[in-house]
Amino acid sequence: MKPNAILLFVLLTALSASGQSQADTFIKEAQDFLVKKEYKQAQLSLQDAINDINMLIGAQIAASMPDDINGLKSDGKGDINSAAMGMMGGGMQITKTYHHATNKENDAEVQILANSPLLSSMSMYLTNPAMLGPEYKSVRVGTNRVILKSEMEDYYGDGSAGKKIRSTEIQIPLSQTLITIHANGFASEQDELAFAAKLDLEKIRTALGE
Repeated sequence: MKPNAILLFVLLTALSASGQSQADTFIKEAQDFLVKKEYKQAQLSLQDAINDINMLIGAQIAASMPDDINGLKSDGKGDINSAAMGMMGGGMQITKTYHHATNKENDAEVQILANSPLLSSMSMYLTNPAMLGPEYKSVRVGTNRVILKSEMEDYYGDGSAGKKIRSTEIQIPLSQTLITIHANGFASEQDELAFAAKLDLEKIRTALGE
């Protein structure tokens, strides 16, 4: 059995045992195309299998994220998208949103971009965030160096006359993944960083194989 066929057989066996994916069908397609020497079609079928596996990984990561972080509760299992990221070179996008039960202005959206094309330009900004603009700064979440941007924005929820609330973006680069948190209505930067710390970044890193 050729090396490629061995790899496909191992993946097929593992995925068939799980019964949770269409990846086995795509891998079978790729095997058939390889036999016919239709290599481009085999490549496309394997990419479909990878996208499907990415969806499984994304669902695992979203499910492992906390349901409640410092009083904010998640809105469900989260949204996973591998097709859009496939157009950008692979990977997946996981989005999970958190809302405060009584304070409607207080929410946070966590977006995880695996194999993000933005990472290549992040290292210089981590050491010199002023290159992005005076409103950016480099801070830490645990042992991770991150970029934070905060400003005051108008809030008109619940029919109120309007008031200013904090609106903050925190960008956390891992080895091959960019985590972005859009936080609204937090009382302070310390509260925003405390929220970010509860995501268990090392657990996410391990789940992504980084």
